[in-house]
Amino acid sequence: MRILLGIETYGLIGGSERYALAIAAELRARGHELGVLCARRAAVAPNDFACFEHASYAEDRANAPALAPLCADVRAFAPDVVFWLSGRSRAVARALLDLRPARPLVRFVQDHTPFCPGLDKLHADGSPCTTPMGVACVARYYTHGGCVGFRRELHRSALDGVGGVVKHVRAFNELRRSARIVVASRYVARELVAAGAAPAAIDVIPYFTRSASAGEPGREPDRATRDFVLGSPAPLVFTPARLALPDKGVDFLLTALGKLTTNFRAVIAGTGPAEAWLRSKARDEGLAERVHFAGWQDAGAIEWLYERCAAVAFPSVWDEPFGLVGIEAMAHAKPVVAFDVGGVREWLVEGETGFAVARRDTDGFARALERVLTERELALALGRAGHARVEAEFRAPKHVERLTATLARAAGR
Repeated sequence: MRILLGIETYGLIGGSERYALAIAAELRARGHELGVLCARRAAVAPNDFACFEHASYAEDRANAPALAPLCADVRAFAPDVVFWLSGRSRAVARALLDLRPARPLVRFVQDHTPFCPGLDKLHADGSPCTTPMGVACVARYYTHGGCVGFRRELHRSALDGVGGVVKHVRAFNELRRSARIVVASRYVARELVAAGAAPAAIDVIPYFTRSASAGEPGREPDRATRDFVLGSPAPLVFTPARLALPDKGVDFLLTALGKLTTNFRAVIAGTGPAEAWLRSKARDEGLAERVHFAGWQDAGAIEWLYERCAAVAFPSVWDEPFGLVGIEAMAHAKPVVAFDVGGVREWLVEGETGFAVARRDTDGFARALERVLTERELALALGRAGHARVEAEFRAPKHVERLTATLARAAGR
């Protein structure tokens, strides 16, 4: 097939971009012709196939003249199918759906954006939202403080509550016009159906990982992180996470770490708007010597850290659409401790590959970490089971087989 991938930024930034790079390589290795449609291309992104870079791809209000060059490139490439991995522009979605001759559009929903005006299904008080998008969102916006990313103090006009929900409903209706919708977890599929998507239009295709394979070699991190890891025999807890509140839960992780009675060290790899506050919390709670904030680390350094840790902590308190960190850790045969949110249970088997703790239960999180750090045989058994599950369910061949079947179905093949 001739496949055009749509991704806002083509290069290594976050999970969506990592997936785009990986799936492009896997599809091409199987003989498919690939092209990339994006708003911007990172300097280090692979350049061995066609890349159509248009700033209008990221412009929600782009008009027809602004989109004309983008549409011309799509027509010229003449894909059998367009596989949209990320993009916030409703204008581009409409343009691709209305292209003539028709180019079937398959959308990969990787987050809450299509079915939540607040983007993370968290109320302003941090509690999870279980209500489908619609009138309830408007009511909460005006009477109960709204959501973390959708509340009155973030907007200038009092009408923005109604306008924001209407905008999201329209974007969702455009999503429903897609030839197929791909999701990585049954959790996201349920949310889409609750918002009004047809179950028959959705294909659940879990992510795959290249971790712990020749396709993802390890590399030493920066000197400070390397010295911290190698400087003590104490078991290492590793957490790769964006430092954002309240969703990623690193504050709850720090609280849990403070309750451990066993000796340990922890590395938290990532950056974000809450970094200064989290560093201060670690100092205030006496963890400064045992918790190392490593900052952003590339894929090779992350692999090196997985290899050397005793356990991986996944403390997200929002409903994670999937949780790629989990299968990366399991690929390295490491036990995982996570909060029981979103799609986590679709890869974490309780008591078999790790422990899933009730959301925000820092006592339970600490007890689970204590077990995997002190009960060596248990940790090894969890790791072996996790590795076996990854090899059976979360490697590229199975994912690509399912995805190509979906793309071929959309393309009428």
